[in-house]
Amino acid sequence: MKRGFANTDYGQVYFYIKGDGPPLLLLHPTPQSGRIYKRLASKLAKNYCVVVPDTLGFGLSDPLPKDMTMTDLANSVAQVMDAAETERAHVFGFHTGNKIATALAAEHPKRIGKLILCGQTHSLVTKQLDRNAAFGSITDRYFASAEAERNADNPALAHMQWATETFSDFSRLWWDKRAISEFGYSIELKQYLSARIMDLLQSKESTNAIYTANFIFDFEAALRRIVAPTLIIEVTSAAEAHLGPQAEILAHLIKDGSHATIADGDREILEMRTAEVWQLLEEFLTRT
Repeated sequence: MKRGFANTDYGQVYFYIKGDGPPLLLLHPTPQSGRIYKRLASKLAKNYCVVVPDTLGFGLSDPLPKDMTMTDLANSVAQVMDAAETERAHVFGFHTGNKIATALAAEHPKRIGKLILCGQTHSLVTKQLDRNAAFGSITDRYFASAEAERNADNPALAHMQWATETFSDFSRLWWDKRAISEFGYSIELKQYLSARIMDLLQSKESTNAIYTANFIFDFEAALRRIVAPTLIIEVTSAAEAHLGPQAEILAHLIKDGSHATIADGDREILEMRTAEVWQLLEEFLTRT
């Protein structure tokens, strides 16, 4: 495995490369890093040259610059591709990664082979206001804690607000009852949850900014500009059934779009249901 840093117009971006074959770029969700692809990248590396960057503001990359947009983030990824000597690649993006991947395909169409946009239902809602409303219960606490820090009377109180939110996240993830109930406690789950805790600590200052970039992104308009063959993978759950299925809607916005579903899932699918994700990618990427 090779590791390096790409000098972009927005800061240094950490990335790693694994395997040989056609290039395949993996873009991670928020508030995580390329660590989330440890198992999936290993499986894909048997047939592909997998390139995994840490989005600016996350993992080992530089802090997220002020007022970054999804287009800016897409441009930074294109410059990572330059540093990795990758002119053209297949691209997979999950949650925030699917927005960056969409912007990349819209702004740099000649650099995309095939495109896979994956996420839970809330992440695939195309209408901006509806998507932002669907995100509310997930992201509100991040903005509330940031507001509390800004309104603190002194630096010590601001630090206490920061620590309260951070340790709340740690406590929630060290023993994630839902994940343990679904998958059973294992070394793999422990590694996954430990990586999420590290990612949360490293990304604390960037989470609000990247969600803001997501909220103002015209996802639908960018989808309509995509010319690459595209697969939409929707991760459905009972908790988000009220939003209605989204993958088919997205696929119809794209000239060469198709869709698939992973049922009864959550964000853990990348590391805990890796074989299902890998099979969908393999089938799509080898399709003629």
